[in-house]
Amino acid sequence: MTENKRTPVLRGSIFVKLLAVMLAMAVSLLLMVTGFFALVVYPGTIAVAERVFKEYARSIAASSPSFETAKNLGKPLGLQVRYDGPNENWSTSDNLPTIAEVQDGQTHSSFRREYDLEPAGNGTYLFAWDFGERVHAVHTKLLWLLLFLMLSTVLVAYALQKRLLRPVRALDSGVQRLSAGELDIVLPVRTRDEFGALTDAFNKMVLRVKQMIQARDQLLLDVSHELRSPLTRMRVALELLPDDEDRAGMAADLDEMDTMIRELLELERVGNPHGLRKAKEDFASILHEVARTFESQAPGVRVVAYPESILVDIDADKVRVLLRNLLENAFKYSLPDSKPVHLSARESCQTLIICVQDDGQGIPAAHIDDIFEPFFRIDPSRSKKTGGYGLGLSLCKRITESHGGTIKAENNPGRGASFIVTLPVVT
Repeated sequence: MTENKRTPVLRGSIFVKLLAVMLAMAVSLLLMVTGFFALVVYPGTIAVAERVFKEYARSIAASSPSFETAKNLGKPLGLQVRYDGPNENWSTSDNLPTIAEVQDGQTHSSFRREYDLEPAGNGTYLFAWDFGERVHAVHTKLLWLLLFLMLSTVLVAYALQKRLLRPVRALDSGVQRLSAGELDIVLPVRTRDEFGALTDAFNKMVLRVKQMIQARDQLLLDVSHELRSPLTRMRVALELLPDDEDRAGMAADLDEMDTMIRELLELERVGNPHGLRKAKEDFASILHEVARTFESQAPGVRVVAYPESILVDIDADKVRVLLRNLLENAFKYSLPDSKPVHLSARESCQTLIICVQDDGQGIPAAHIDDIFEPFFRIDPSRSKKTGGYGLGLSLCKRITESHGGTIKAENNPGRGASFIVTLPVVT
């Protein structure tokens, strides 16, 4: 689910949109240039060239040039000449058709040529030129050169665009990390433009959020400490009251307050890096020890899979709290006809995977990512039936992450939910 959120939608990427705009502009420009050359430049050039060549051919025919003279005159412009007269016949190229073939329209050539017949005395001159083919070849080369330049420009623009949009990708990564609960984020400010200002604003926002959360946690911790003394005095005063229903009710309320304060203080201690006392422990024995404390409660607990002996570097007391809270949560949301809670553990790739699977009412899809937040409860009424203050699962997350592991929740295919915890294994 998280991976899907992190995977960018290709068609929604601003980088792809900018690249598509550049490509569309390049293609449009190429089409406009091609159309301009094909519809305007090329026909106009050919028409002018034909008039020039015909005038030039008439001037050459009027001077009645010899073979050598015609060859030298036509060489600069690629003009080929054939002469048929009463005394001589010659041609400056072996590829030229005869005058009779041209008159009959029987010319065949692999080149595009224009022919012009000019009489001169008793003979006739045939002039042939392939200027149109040459112009077409020049225009084709020019278009290929233009296409190459456009592609080079697009590639350079792509590289520059990728570099310029690097702060956007960094911001996206920072937002994802922040949404995952990571507050120690400081993005480097690489530019002094709008993206740099946005990055700086993001860093200030993260710092402010971190300070607000720390202030909230510190306030809860201070209030919890301050409440210990009046609670103790109230318990002493409660002992002096007669043993009746009112006393029992007040005692229950004091127990609830004491539980909440204890969970808050425990939550803060787990968040402290010096709050754990790790040692190599056999997890199998801890698993069975915690499971036995719930055997007499409905719907019961069943250890379905576990390693015979596996060493993990953990704070055993904290892990007991983790397992106990997960089982209590499973029992809390079980239904009257629920099957026993399944507790399992297995080792995979130097990782211990613990699963608590219940057959209860499950977790609403809209809240499945929020249940590990402090004070969050699926039941907003906070009734005594469901109990708790939304700290149990938050404490589970703190304990798991302080051990270098992860915890997640997911609904079962049929009914109920599963909580999966991963912890590193001692090698």
